[in-house]
Amino acid sequence: MSRLKAGLLSCLFILSPNVLADQYHYGNLLVGGRAIGYGGAFIAVADDQSAMYYNPAGLSFQSGAKSASVNTMAFERTRFEQVYSNGDDFERSSFAVVPGFLGISTEFDNWHIGSYFTVTDFSQERVDSASSYSLPATTISAPQQVTESVVYDFDNAAYRLGGVAAYKVNEHFSLGFALNLQYTETVLNQSSGASVVINALDGDIFTGFDARRRITEKQFFIAPQVSMLYRADAWRFGASFTSTASLNRNYRSNNVIVAPLVTLLTGSLNTTFRDTVNTDQDQKQPLKFSVGSAYEANGWLVTGQINYFTKVDLNNKNSTEVPLNRELKQVTNYALGIKIPINNDASVKLGIFTDNSNSLIDLSQPFQREEAIDTTGLSIAYETHIKSYPLTLGFYVKKGDGKVRYADVRYVEAVTGLSLYPENDTFDVKPASKRSFVLFASMDF
Repeated sequence: MSRLKAGLLSCLFILSPNVLADQYHYGNLLVGGRAIGYGGAFIAVADDQSAMYYNPAGLSFQSGAKSASVNTMAFERTRFEQVYSNGDDFERSSFAVVPGFLGISTEFDNWHIGSYFTVTDFSQERVDSASSYSLPATTISAPQQVTESVVYDFDNAAYRLGGVAAYKVNEHFSLGFALNLQYTETVLNQSSGASVVINALDGDIFTGFDARRRITEKQFFIAPQVSMLYRADAWRFGASFTSTASLNRNYRSNNVIVAPLVTLLTGSLNTTFRDTVNTDQDQKQPLKFSVGSAYEANGWLVTGQINYFTKVDLNNKNSTEVPLNRELKQVTNYALGIKIPINNDASVKLGIFTDNSNSLIDLSQPFQREEAIDTTGLSIAYETHIKSYPLTLGFYVKKGDGKVRYADVRYVEAVTGLSLYPENDTFDVKPASKRSFVLFASMDF
């Protein structure tokens, strides 16, 4: 029977305890047409409506009521290496059409006010993966045909609505204030298992196991923000501080493990195991500090930005249960952009940026599920005018390599009381990679 158990390594991602969109990164989608062209280095530029997202103080240097629209098509692929027992990889991919940003503002005296709506994360994944192989006969077991399979359906979205006010202190300096509300929703249906055919002398024996889980999670956040922008001659300096707090969280998961192999291996009559995990406990969020500067001369512009996110600790850490909240490591991301003028009405923008992971892999946590993949991105955009309306077209790519920890499979073993997954000397940590490609179009009108 040991060969049977050795062949039962199926999906390593069943029972992911906390799946808020791509919870492992803070910059899943860049926001705003011009800002995307600079790789998100926009806090010191802030010269279109997406200033309300990056630096509300930028509204003070814009005139008249405006609105903006950004639409994107986003592709993403994540590969987990050597997941199946025969060494095959497991790959997740998603595609989404995202209405990225809508904003409008107006002014009176030294005040500018506005509101915006943006989608900060959105994806749909439909994955049906399988890997088959044969195990030869041994002195204690018959030949076996094993098929390991994964079905992964994932829908997530994160929306942000903000109200903004900017006060122009003088012709060079302004202050910005925003109150942002964010809503996130995740629905995950996943199953994984192994189908095993044992070629016994008195006929084939069909066995295996299947672990299924449905997760729904909804969260509301409030995020007050204060910012400043200083503009003098060719130089610009911007800074922003955002504090995010959870208002409400509803996390529900239902798990079913059907394992007829339990009878085969142990003689037990119990082959179905159910488990429900619910919580309304809020996930603590990091503080965000952003600073940046920009320099413009002869139509050229160079801009840089640093985004710093604080560490999040868990006060009541319990290493004996599935973690329903996550510790988050301190993260610093960087962005650098440049505008190259072509003529009076057109320019090209280039940007480079990082989107590093906030994951802390804790080997003392037996049921932890984490992805620690740092990514680097490159953006290219072309800006022109159509009947005096600014139009920006472009794309950006992100890629990175890192590690994934799938120790949540040990929870399946804890529920069934049976060692279904082979032990390893890596603490369930494997190599992983992430690739993203986003097309976008933006127009102010």
